[in-house]
This record gives sequence, structure tokens and C-alpha cells, in this order.
Amino acid sequence: MAATARIEEDLSQNRFLQVLRASFEGIYRQAAKGGEKTVVLVPCADCLEVEHFAQNFAETHLLHATCVPGCYMNLLGQGVEIKDSSVSTRLGFSEQRVCEVLQSESMYDVGNTFRVLVIDKPLIGRHRPLPGAADRAKATAETSELSVDDMLLQAPMIQGDFFDEVDRFRKTFVQVAGCEGRTAERIREIVNGAVQRLSRHHKLTSSSQLRQLEFTVSRQAYTALHSFVFPHLQQILSTHEERLQKAIRSYGSVEDVVEAIPGGGQGLAFVDISEAAKELELMDGKIAPHEKVECIDKAHGSLQRCIADCLQESPKPAAPIEITGDDVLSLFILVVYRSQVKSFLAHIAHVEMYLQGSSSRSGGSEAARFEETGYAVSALQAGLQFFLEEGRAAAASAKPMAFEYLPSGGLADPGETGLLGLVRQARAQAAVR
Repeated sequence: MAATARIEEDLSQNRFLQVLRASFEGIYRQAAKGGEKTVVLVPCADCLEVEHFAQNFAETHLLHATCVPGCYMNLLGQGVEIKDSSVSTRLGFSEQRVCEVLQSESMYDVGNTFRVLVIDKPLIGRHRPLPGAADRAKATAETSELSVDDMLLQAPMIQGDFFDEVDRFRKTFVQVAGCEGRTAERIREIVNGAVQRLSRHHKLTSSSQLRQLEFTVSRQAYTALHSFVFPHLQQILSTHEERLQKAIRSYGSVEDVVEAIPGGGQGLAFVDISEAAKELELMDGKIAPHEKVECIDKAHGSLQRCIADCLQESPKPAAPIEITGDDVLSLFILVVYRSQVKSFLAHIAHVEMYLQGSSSRSGGSEAARFEETGYAVSALQAGLQFFLEEGRAAAASAKPMAFEYLPSGGLADPGETGLLGLVRQARAQAAVR
């Protein structure tokens, strides 16, 4: 029987990360301020031989992106390459090591979101070889030339059963407004069944390949079901979509929107949001929610780059301009206003279905893949909610925070009010009729 994938590590219990935060708080906070350009490498607990670490060990594992994609530099000035599911030492290291990425997560700390990679051994120093490391390396080498799509094609019986089940689901499942979470969970069950069979068939043990396989199979399921699911979302949210578009059109200019945003600073006027708006508009041409998530993520990344460029290129005013994380949420309001997306709420509900289905199973590798996107999706939700909740009235109330409805966990809880609550409202209205 093929070995099962390694259980994901609880980072809060990782000794290296605990020491990094407690004993080297200064360099940790400085690295965290790099945001998306920062990568923290965390040797897994099983490979560590000691519980205390020197400063140079900590600095070795704090990376900052360079201008070359995939190439990073640590705080000691040494080069590190991150490619696919491996991390390799390069310039400046006395020993060349290739580490396997066991887990990829997003972490929000010190007011910034950055990436954390759990690796099977540290970049320097002694370590314990993980049980089965040689077997994983052999299995990875055997399947490295086999793409995920090839894995599906090489198992025609599994592929046929998968699409038969998807088709049967389309023909027999009854969609009910307000129960989209159940729809997503059923799709998730179909995907999980196919992935488990494929992983056994191809003897997959690499966590990276399993994540890729889950992503691809899930995308194919949602693509095949697009004409079944998406029109349903458009229909039940049509009234709210009309209200949203009317609220957006009620503002005569970007300046009017900026004035209505509670706590909107003058720095917002210096940021060019056109690229982010174009990224969101691409959602109208996407079929799978996976691709829509990428559009949202790119729009969020574009805003962060524009903010950095704005602060670097703009002439320094008499009073310094500070753009904070709250301003990024405010900028998403402006992006919603500027973009020409036709079915905003249906797209977001589609994305929510997918993300809810992915995260419904604790420890799901596909949920970890998109955890880092949760903040971007939530920021877009905040931008939409501003118009849905009549932002002008909110501005008049002079509350210090405009986004109190945004859940601290990133993605909306199905039981809370918000965009998913609109689905329940639509169902209730339909019942009254």
C-alpha cells in the first residue's frame, strides 16, 4: 500500500517559530514588515535536534524576494531558490542542500501577510532525517515527469467514474437558495473520492503533488458544473446585484467615494487602481472559481505594488502620508467602483462556495493552498459590502472603523451576516412569495 501524505504541522507548536518570535523578535518583526516579499522557512519539528537556536540560524531562514522570480536572499546575504516544492541553497552557503516543502501557509502578523514554508530539514546545521525521506525522494523522481493532467489520463477508469458522478450530481441534485454550502460540500466529497483513488493508483506521497492534484480535479469538477451552479447564483442574487449596481452608480466620481469612506486618508488619491480594476474585470470571463480567486489575488497584489510605487515616486509632502492595511480595504472600495464587473455578487458567492467546500474538512491541503488568499477575498467583500450597506450613511455616523463586519478569521462564517447572508435573504423572500 502506498504511504499516506504527511499530516500537516501545527505551526503554533513548532519550536523554531516559537524561539524566532520570542528571542529574535526584532529581526522577526522587521522581516514580517516585508509582507508578500517575505518568506519564513520553518524546519519541521521532526527534523530538529535542538530546542535553542543561534541568531545566524534564525537569519538564515528569513528570506526576502529579489527581482528575479524564485530567487530570494536571507538576512545574511545568502542566496536561496524556491522552485515548485523544493528550497535550494545557492550563493554563499558552504553546503548545498535541497529541502522539500512539506507545507505552505499564509501568516498574518505585525500588520502584514507573508508566506511560511515548512521544510523537511534546515538550510544549515545538523538535523534528523525524516522517516521515509528516501522513499519520498524516489517516488517524487518517478512521478516528476508525469503532469497532473497526465495522471488523470493515465487512469481512464477513475477519470470516467469521476465525470459520471459529476454528471449524476448535476442531474439529480436539487439546488435550494441558502443551501449553497451543502452543494459545495457534495462537490468536495466527489473530488476527494477521485483524488484518493488517483493518489493510490499513482502511489503519490509528495504533499505538493497531492495539492496540485486536488486543485486540478476540483477545478475540473467546477468547470463541468458551471452551467449548473453559476446561473443559479445569478438568479437568486439578481435583486441584490441590481441594488449593488445602483448604489455604485449613485456616486458621481472617485472623489465622491473617497469622501464617503470612513477614515479615508488623503493618501488614497495618490494610488492608481486601474490595474487592480482590470484584474477584477477578468472574472467575467472565468468559469471555475479557482480562476476567479486568482483574479482577486492579483488585484490585491496590484494594489500593494501600487501603494509601494506611490510612496516611492510621489514628491514628499509637508506632512508624511501613511497608507495602512485599513487603507487597502478602502482601496478595494474604489476598485469596485472603477471596475465593470457584471455579476459581482454571483462571482463572490461562487468563490465562497469553493473556499467553504475546501475548508470544510480540517487540515485539507487545498484549503491551505488558498488560505493566503482569504484576506484578499475578504477585502473585496468589504468593498462590496460598503455599497450594499449604504456607505454614505455609514460615513455620516462617523464611526472609526468601516469594516467591523469583516470577520477576523478572513473568510465569512456561514452563520454570520454578509454576502452569504444575501443568499439566505433571497431564499426567505422566495418562500414568502
